[in-house]
Amino acid sequence: MKEIVTRALSGTVYVLFLVSAIFYDPLVFTALIGLFSFLALWEFLRLLRLPFLPFFLLHLTIFIVPVYFSLPSRWVGLFLGAVILTNLWVSIRCFQKTQVSLNTAEKSLLAFFYLTGSSVFIALIHSITWEGLPLYIFWLYLAIWTNNTFAYLVGSRFGKTKIFPAISPKKSYEGYWGGAVFTFGLVFAIEYFYGAFGSIWWGIGLGIPFFATLGDFIQSYFKRRANVKDSGHWLPGHGGFYDRMDSIIFTAPFFYLLLKLL
Repeated sequence: MKEIVTRALSGTVYVLFLVSAIFYDPLVFTALIGLFSFLALWEFLRLLRLPFLPFFLLHLTIFIVPVYFSLPSRWVGLFLGAVILTNLWVSIRCFQKTQVSLNTAEKSLLAFFYLTGSSVFIALIHSITWEGLPLYIFWLYLAIWTNNTFAYLVGSRFGKTKIFPAISPKKSYEGYWGGAVFTFGLVFAIEYFYGAFGSIWWGIGLGIPFFATLGDFIQSYFKRRANVKDSGHWLPGHGGFYDRMDSIIFTAPFFYLLLKLL
């Protein structure tokens, strides 16, 4: 019972900080995401046993330049393409039956594009407003929280058929579809009342549960490789920031791409 209360309190504080920053000021939100993703990167580097300083400098540079300076859309598009290709590559590696060792170059690629690069697009989504309000990033977080919450509730109650127990033994198809149905319903409601996504709303409604779950699997994969339960201990009851941000990190680039298709 104490653990549940601790988890609820720390989760509530985390959500309040994020939602307040989303609607308070773009620079505050960017700084907060920069800090959270920096802590997630630090945890990720520990899992991969990579040096900290060079990636910290790269994270700082890559996070600041696209967000605070008006870069040509072609450059942002090329960077987005590299991030998405890296995320697809790590997904394939994650689900291989035989675990393959990653060399230093591959680990560096992941730290740079998968974690830092994906995190940049969380901030860039915030810059795409709906009628002057940063609702797209709020809706994305809301959809991911809805998916993860109902996937847990349905999975813990009805989950029997495991998706990939070698990586995440608790995740079931029943839980996945429970989260997906509620998330799809949420996106449908947003489209119905706001008309925010146009003709691609159904792709967003189906895509968010898929990519959020995949991001969670990838994080579990790296923790299992490192033989640890949590990536860190910053958030009582939740583990580290990489534990907390795995879904949004992986989903943000794909969501940003879909928004650009509107």
